[in-house]
Amino acid sequence: MKTRSTDTQLTPAALVSHTMIRIQGEQVGDLSVHHACSPHARLRLQWGGILMTMLSAQACQGVLEGFGAARSAMALIPRHLPIPPAAADPFARPTVAIDWMRRPAYAVVPRQELARDRARQLRWLDLHMGPVTFQILDQAGCVAAVELLHTAHRTAIQVFTDGPDHAQDPTDIDYTPPPTG
Repeated sequence: MKTRSTDTQLTPAALVSHTMIRIQGEQVGDLSVHHACSPHARLRLQWGGILMTMLSAQACQGVLEGFGAARSAMALIPRHLPIPPAAADPFARPTVAIDWMRRPAYAVVPRQELARDRARQLRWLDLHMGPVTFQILDQAGCVAAVELLHTAHRTAIQVFTDGPDHAQDPTDIDYTPPPTG
């Protein structure tokens, strides 16, 4: 016998208020577009255990801008760290789905702490973007993430109705962020 519960409450039973995602080493992603050039367009970028859905070119440009800012601070972190062994079952890996509706505010914070064996300093970057903190552990991961987001941004310019307004590449040296407000 199966039972089913119907929720009569208007507020959700649970809400994830913050999550952390570690980025390290080579990043391989898959990009897909749905309903291009319509008000319902969306761009999905899946890499590792991350599924990002961009709902506007503004959002895509803002996420790339945050990772570009992290790239400028990456001299402080190791070039490449060995990737920990993957889970034997590919379906046992954690996944985070993020829907970006608009440009996120972000902050890049260099971090360091003494290793558990107290023999060395561990260094990484925290990229805070609203309810998500990306822990960027090595330069290879940061460069690869920027490359994936660069491809997503170039695609977003073509498929979203606000694409022409957000066509400027935030990783260019002459980029000027739009005014906040």
